[in-house]
Amino acid sequence: MIIQKKPDYLIFADSAKKGENIEFPDVSRGWGVTVDQTASKPPMEWMNGAFNRIDKNMLYLLQQGVPEWSEQVTYPANAIIKYNGILYTAIVENDNARPSTNTTKWKKTQEEIPNASITTKGLVKLNSETNSDSETEAATPKAVKTVFDLTNNRINDITDKFQSDGFESRVYSHDKRFYLIVRDDGLVGMYNRVQERLPWGFTDNGVLVEGYVPANRILDLDKFVRGSIPVGIPLPWPQSTPPAGWFECNGASFDVNCFPELAKAYPWGSLPDLRGEFIRGWDNGRGVDPGRAILGWQNHQLAAHKHVMAWGENRSQFSKTYMDRSAPFGSTGISGIWHGAGFNCDFDNALYYTNDGTNGSISHNQVFTEWNDLNPTDRVGYETRPINVAFMYIVKAE
Repeated sequence: MIIQKKPDYLIFADSAKKGENIEFPDVSRGWGVTVDQTASKPPMEWMNGAFNRIDKNMLYLLQQGVPEWSEQVTYPANAIIKYNGILYTAIVENDNARPSTNTTKWKKTQEEIPNASITTKGLVKLNSETNSDSETEAATPKAVKTVFDLTNNRINDITDKFQSDGFESRVYSHDKRFYLIVRDDGLVGMYNRVQERLPWGFTDNGVLVEGYVPANRILDLDKFVRGSIPVGIPLPWPQSTPPAGWFECNGASFDVNCFPELAKAYPWGSLPDLRGEFIRGWDNGRGVDPGRAILGWQNHQLAAHKHVMAWGENRSQFSKTYMDRSAPFGSTGISGIWHGAGFNCDFDNALYYTNDGTNGSISHNQVFTEWNDLNPTDRVGYETRPINVAFMYIVKAE
């Protein structure tokens, strides 16, 4: 069956001349004017023409469902037509009013359904991809199943690698030789199942209770140490050159404007000279080292003491020559020996003292008592000092 084109909108006999078309005043009158001309029977051509027009219009309406708009038709209010595939309803009676532009006379019979979005309801397109980031498409059951299978496999893998007994949770390595632990008491660590020990572990307040971490593996440890030491505190440094950002305590001046933090400790703009010096705690009224001011220098000193004097000659009777050779703890002979009893001047009545508490290397014979090393090398000098190691004192500049 062919597609019926839109028929014309001519009404049957609409073009009849005067006297050729008479209205039926009464249905019972039948065909009216045809009575005289056809003996009350319309010709077959008339009937065929009439039914042909009716059939075409009916077929057109059946195929279209809704008639297409025509500028030749006057439409009453609420009439429904189709224009460019869209249904319109007449708001008021109108003719020759195009539906797409005359919004006061026509309205869309059904508003178009928009595409859906995350904020608007509407039409959506189905999508089976599992890696799509679209927010205007809907997942198909196939996509949901794919994600479910992946998730289920991942969950099985997670449950295989993660265990918890209510107090301790464990995350295992792939080969199950190691696992990380987190306990309810805050302990975090790593357990070695091969060695059956905890190589390292930290408490809830960050204390390392097992194992050790090398200083070079701790990120920014040097910055932390430098940041935790106040500017101006002297520290011993084992090199001959201070590190960057530090000064040697050598009495040098510095710019208080360039180093304001250092100037808070040394507002006069110079550092103490600690080269070759020991640092002593400030007495601050205790009375152990009275009369001292902060950063006050003090010379070396030997505490007052007494020695047991040797008995022997009256040194007041010595001539200058013998006086030069006599000593507080005995006397030394002209030849650099201790004189024995064979000499007229008895210089041998002495007690021997050494700085290291030993007897030195004194030997005895029949005539002479020789002395060689009562004071060992490097044990006697210009100052009194303890055993020590030399470091460079430095201060942080900022």
